[in-house]
Amino acid sequence: MPEQKSRTELLDKIEKAAHDYERDFHGCSRCVLKPLQDYLGLGDDASLKASTTLAAGVAMRGETCGALIGGLLAVGIVTANEDLKDIGALTNSLASGFRLAKKVEREFGTTNCTKIQTDRLGRFYSLADPEQYKAFIEAGGYKECPKVVGKIARITAEFILDYQDRNAP
Repeated sequence: MPEQKSRTELLDKIEKAAHDYERDFHGCSRCVLKPLQDYLGLGDDASLKASTTLAAGVAMRGETCGALIGGLLAVGIVTANEDLKDIGALTNSLASGFRLAKKVEREFGTTNCTKIQTDRLGRFYSLADPEQYKAFIEAGGYKECPKVVGKIARITAEFILDYQDRNAP
């Protein structure tokens, strides 16, 4: 039981950190990746910087949820390798990403930023448009998106921990 409690505490910390990063600093993709880096030892400064442009549905386009993409980056760090010839590692990593995306889809009903925003805020706001961005804030965007970011960080952390447990030597 103590191991389960410590795992739950770890997941709680990751979820809270991701939530708070999104609330305070924004950029859902990096706000998911950062606590996964900090608590699970994944990636580096370069991967965190690279994740930044993927926020708000890929470069503010409202496409695939940036929080999910941050989680997928972490999964890739855990499951992939640098050998482009290793088709087994490629297949394993893609399958792992697919499974994570399905978990997120089950939780939110979609992996699409536009749809998640609409479900939570009543409509989609293009964050690339200054007027819509202001309306997003007024509509509670930085109250709702942090909840999504925190939950996806937790789902991803749990996925990674389960993966590592299954693949431990």
